[in-house]
Amino acid sequence: MRLDSWTETLRLTQPLRISRSLTTEVDNVFVSITAEGHTGFGEAAPGPWRGETIDDIRDYLDGAALLLGTDPFAARAVLARLDAQLPMVRAARSAVDMALVDLVGKIVGQPLYRLLGLDAQQTRELCFTVSLDNDVDTMVAAAVDAAAKYRVLKIKLGSPRDADIVREIASAVDVPLRVDANGGWTAEHTVHLVEEVLAPCGVTLLEQPVAADDLAGLAQVHAYSPIPVIADESITDLASLRPLIDRCAGIDIKLTKCGGIIEALDLIGGARAVGMTIMMGCEVETSLAVTAAASLTPLADYADLDLHLWLDNDPFDGVLLEHGRFVLPARPGLGCRVTSRQP
Repeated sequence: MRLDSWTETLRLTQPLRISRSLTTEVDNVFVSITAEGHTGFGEAAPGPWRGETIDDIRDYLDGAALLLGTDPFAARAVLARLDAQLPMVRAARSAVDMALVDLVGKIVGQPLYRLLGLDAQQTRELCFTVSLDNDVDTMVAAAVDAAAKYRVLKIKLGSPRDADIVREIASAVDVPLRVDANGGWTAEHTVHLVEEVLAPCGVTLLEQPVAADDLAGLAQVHAYSPIPVIADESITDLASLRPLIDRCAGIDIKLTKCGGIIEALDLIGGARAVGMTIMMGCEVETSLAVTAAASLTPLADYADLDLHLWLDNDPFDGVLLEHGRFVLPARPGLGCRVTSRQP
């Protein structure tokens, strides 16, 4: 098998602000793996908060190119070989995994959801993100606009005006609201907000209220909150699941942070075994990675997969939306097509 990789700068149509960062563009790394006359594609989104830089990804892929072997159907064996011989870079591992899965689907002429035995009619509704902003009125206007198009909204929080933001948006729209602090609160502050603002305003889901390593704080919020608590930054791969048992209601699985589709399937199985709910999420990624994640939403409870819609120059097409719900492509593999490529 031959592996090629390249980097593309993805521009957002508007800034995306969360509690710890502001994003206007990202550099993602793309992978192609070719064998038996077919080519599969994968995508890696660097995660500075995970300690994975774009140089780490490139170095990993240089090493992976020498270790793939010849059998695209032996994906678990390939990934085990990479795990044994390369430093772990989950985003890059995910790109290789994604490309292998796409490649196999194209070789056998079947879409990923059929290879997994999933019902493509059982995808989940998209939840659209409302970016954090210093101006409450700007966030309310963005929420009203989004609520006219999408059936569920997620409000990014982590500012001194969080209470005002939630109250104003809740009074302005008539769709379910979720909130995400991206680890920007303490447990004590979260409990106060739950009691005084979030629960009275009908918030339906509370994502990563405390810092990723504050498992005691996460457990405190989970024990108190009538709103289900979802861990995002606190969970990466299957090995990180055990410490979260009884400390949250569910987990947000992102392919680029867990290490790929195969690891995500294992993580879904592990989480279900201990009674956790599942959210499929994404970083700032193209339709390629979002389609891969959306293909697993029949196994999930929530789909937080909207950031490809924020891109001005998405180089792939893939999953579509119909009445707010994902429609998976019927083409083989991931079903994505390259629409452009930067020189």
